[in-house]
Amino acid sequence: MKKRPVWIGCLIIAFACCVLLFHVVDNMEFCGLRVQTEEWLEAKTAEMHFVDKPENVDELIQLDGQRIPYDRSGNTFYVSQSTEAAEYAGTFQAMGDNCEIYIQRDEALGDKQSAIAQGHVFKLWFLTADTCTTANLVFSGLPVLSIGAEADSLTAAYAQGDMVVYNPDDTDINGMSVKQSAVTVKQNENTGTITFRLYKKAYKEERNLSLLGLGKHTSWKLYQVSEKDDTFVRTLLSVYVWNGVCGDESLQRGMGLAEVIVNDRYAGLYYLAPKAGKGFLGLQETDRIYECEDMLEDGTQVFEVVGDEDIPENYAQLDAYQSVLADLSGENISRIDLDNYINYHIYLQAVCGIRNSQEEYYVIAQNQGNGYLYRRWPEPTEYVWGLYPSRIGWQSLTAAENIMEDEAYHLIVEQDASVAAYTTERWNELRQSVLSTEVLTQAAYAYEKRLADGGYIVREAQQETYNDSCGVLQDMIIKRMDYLDSYFNGS
Repeated sequence: MKKRPVWIGCLIIAFACCVLLFHVVDNMEFCGLRVQTEEWLEAKTAEMHFVDKPENVDELIQLDGQRIPYDRSGNTFYVSQSTEAAEYAGTFQAMGDNCEIYIQRDEALGDKQSAIAQGHVFKLWFLTADTCTTANLVFSGLPVLSIGAEADSLTAAYAQGDMVVYNPDDTDINGMSVKQSAVTVKQNENTGTITFRLYKKAYKEERNLSLLGLGKHTSWKLYQVSEKDDTFVRTLLSVYVWNGVCGDESLQRGMGLAEVIVNDRYAGLYYLAPKAGKGFLGLQETDRIYECEDMLEDGTQVFEVVGDEDIPENYAQLDAYQSVLADLSGENISRIDLDNYINYHIYLQAVCGIRNSQEEYYVIAQNQGNGYLYRRWPEPTEYVWGLYPSRIGWQSLTAAENIMEDEAYHLIVEQDASVAAYTTERWNELRQSVLSTEVLTQAAYAYEKRLADGGYIVREAQQETYNDSCGVLQDMIIKRMDYLDSYFNGS
C-alpha cells in the first residue's frame, strides 16, 4: 500500500502538461498578434455581430507604426518579408479602441519560406466590444508598394496622396524597411505608368528617399509589367543588359520589382525606377533631354522636351541634332558620342529592342562649352526579347534572327566605315562578360526564381505555364546570341 500505482503518477504529470500547454497556447504570440485556434475564436465571437464586408478594417492594424497595404475587394493585407531570413520581421499593432487582433493558428506560421513561396493565406480576426470581422493576410517575398490619391482615383494631372513601401531586403540597412511619404501622383491612361513625387507632409517641400535601394530621388515612375510578358522579367533583363553595355555609369538605370496596390486595389506587378530627368542624369541647366515618345505612320518621330519648359527655344538642340544626323561630314560627326551610339546599337540588337530603335528613347544634348555632344538613352519598354507591338502586323516570341532598325547608327557607319569594325570589337568584348550566354541565362533565371520564391507566381500565374514561358526566354537568349555572333562578325 505504500507504493502508488505508476499510472497515477503518469496521470498527474500528463494533467500538469495539459494545463501548461493550454496556458502556453493561450499566450502564444506571432509578431505582436495573439494566436488562437479557429474553434476558440468562433466560440469567443459566437455572441458578437459579424461584419461581413468591413469598411475600415485597414484602419485597425499597423505594422511597425505604418499602415499595411490592403486590397479592399479581396479583403487582403499584403506584408513584405525576406525569403532569406528564417524569422518574420516587424510587429503588428492594434489601432482601434478596445480592439483585439488575433491570427488564426496555422501550421504554416512555423515555416516562413514555404508559406511565402506557396502564397499561403493566413486569417486575421478583429474583435471589438460587440462586433467582429476577419481579413486575409499574405506574406510576399517581394517589395510591396501602396499608393493612393486623396481623390480616390489617379488622373492625368498630379493629385495629392500618400505612399508606403515595404522592402524585405533593403540594402541600405541590410534588413526590412518601411518607408512612407506624402506624394503628388498621376497616371498615364495610355501606358498605365504611374509617376509620383515625394513631399514632406505639408506639400511645401520636396524630399528625397531611397526606394528599393535605388538611391535617393524625389521623382519616381512605376511601369506596369506587360500582360504579354508571361515571364514578367523581360523589361528587367533588358535594363540589366543596358547597364552592362552602356559603358557610362551616369547612364545606368536602376530598376526594381514590386507588387503594387493603388487606392486600396491590388494592381499587380510593376517595375519601379527613378524618373528620367536632368537631376537623375546629373545634367546642367543648359543641357537638354528629348524623349521620342511616338512615331507616326509616315515615319516622323515625335519628341518632347524633358525637364524644361515646353517652348520653341528649348527645342533648338533637337533641331541641331537632326541637322547633324542629316550631314555627318566634317566636324559634325564629332558632335556624336560614337562610343554611346555603338553601345546603343549593340543593346538594340541584343534585346531585340524594336521600340527603342524607333521611339521610347531619349536624346541627350550635353553642353561641352564649344558645342553640344549627343547621346542616346533607352526608355524601359515591354517590347524586348521577342515581344513585338501588334501595330507592325505580327508578334513573335522566338524572333531570334531579326535585326532592329537603327537609322542613326547606319548613317554614322556610312560616314565612317571604321565604326563597324569598332562595333564588332566591342561586341566580342561584351560577349566575354555581360553578354555571355551563361551570364544572360543566369540573370534571367535569378529574376524568375525571385518571383517564384516570393510567392508571386503561385498567386498570380500558372506554375506549369510559367515554367514553359521561362524556357522560351532561355531558348531565345541562346539563339539570339548565336545569331548576333554571326551578324557582328560578318559570317
